[in-house]
Parts: sequence; C-alpha cells; structure tokens
Amino acid sequence: MKSIRPYLISLLLVLTLTACQNDYQKHLRLLVNSLNEECPIPLGAIGHMDKAEYDGATVTFHYTLTGVFDIQSFSANQEQFHQYMLDNYRSNSDESFRQLIGAIVKAEANLKVVFSSQNCDPITLHFTSQELSDNMPTFMGDPEAYLQSSLQAMKLQLPMTYSEGMVCSRVELDSNYFTYYFDCDENLFDINEMEFSATQNHDAVREMLTSSSDPSFVRMMNMLKETNRGLRYLYTGTTSGKEALVSIESEEL
Repeated sequence: MKSIRPYLISLLLVLTLTACQNDYQKHLRLLVNSLNEECPIPLGAIGHMDKAEYDGATVTFHYTLTGVFDIQSFSANQEQFHQYMLDNYRSNSDESFRQLIGAIVKAEANLKVVFSSQNCDPITLHFTSQELSDNMPTFMGDPEAYLQSSLQAMKLQLPMTYSEGMVCSRVELDSNYFTYYFDCDENLFDINEMEFSATQNHDAVREMLTSSSDPSFVRMMNMLKETNRGLRYLYTGTTSGKEALVSIESEEL
C-alpha cells in the first residue's frame, strides 16, 4: 500500500486540477452566453460586436467595422493593430468585460478576434491567454502607453472621411493636446464662419465629448485627463488655407 500512495496522491491532484479547470470552462461559457444575449453591441465609431463564441479552447469575438475604418490598412499593419487591441483589452475598465478576460485566462483559453467590413475579406487576430494575463492592469493601465497606442492605430486609418467635404488627414499627440487635423472643402464649409463661431463650436464640441457613451471614446477622454492633456480640432480650408481651431482643455473633459 505504501508503494502506491504517491500515485494515489498524484491522481487525486490531477483529478482536482481537472475539476477546477472544468469549473473555469463552465464559468467562461456562461459569461460568453451572457455576452451573446447583449449582441449586437454598438461600439461607437468602430462599428459593433455581432456575436461571441466559445468552443472549449478558443473564445471568438466577431466585429463588423463601419466605413470610417480602413480594414485594408489594418490588414497591412496587423502587428500594430494586434498591440492596439491587446492594450484595449488589458486596459478596459468595464468590470463585466474584465471578468470575461479574467475567465478566459483562468480557463487557459485563447482569444480570436474577427473583423469584417463590407467588400473586404475579414482579418483575424489571435491572442493567447498568456498575452491577456501578462501585466494586466488593476484599473486602466498606463495612460501614456494607451494614448501612444491609440495614436498609432488612428494613423493606420488615415485619411478618414467624417462627412462630405471634411477629411481628417493627420493626428498628433504632444505634451498638451491630442490634435485632429481636418481638411475642409470650402465649397461646403465656410472656414471664415467656423473661425468666427469658435466659441459656439467649442461649446458644441465639449457637449458632444462629455455626453458620449462610446466606451472606447470615454476611455480615451479619461486617459487624456490622467495625463493633463486636452483635445484640439484644427480645421483648414483647402482653397484659402485659413484655419479654425477648437481647443478643449483637460479640465473641461
């Protein structure tokens, strides 16, 4: 009997670990099912999440991107996009989403993220449970790293058409502001009126920012406040070269 005791202890340990792993998988399946009940989930400018799946080994998120995003640019720069999405998942402050990511890690599952867009082939990113668990922040991550990652991801999408005749051609981040640069078709926009109405435009933009419920946008606003930065929108007439500037200070966000 003494000779088989170590074997029995090892067997019990394996059975216990297996039972725990099965419990983690069951919990993860419940969270994925709960997420699916909320789908489709609007994600502001990015588009929406269509559904989530779990096959016992991999969780899959399916997203549909809107026309604002250039999926071909993402496809050509998947390494940067991979890091951008990983930073977003690690720094997400939504408690239910953090529970889901934590459950993926505990179940030792991988994460697959599929992005689809009209008239383009889907692109797929893969994340290991180890990637998701490494240095996972307790709250919102490193604000500076998040903003730098967001900047690089936005640059991949440029130029972006926000409305007919208004195109964002450049984004920059310095020590004071995150700045969007817009080229405005002066056949559609009166740059002189935009400059004259700077105060009213400031109030309208500030209202839009502070009332936004887009989780990714709210997160960015929080990161800007954490680093004492504001937002700037610089509009330039494509014919005259005249400019209209709207600045939102950090304390106004």
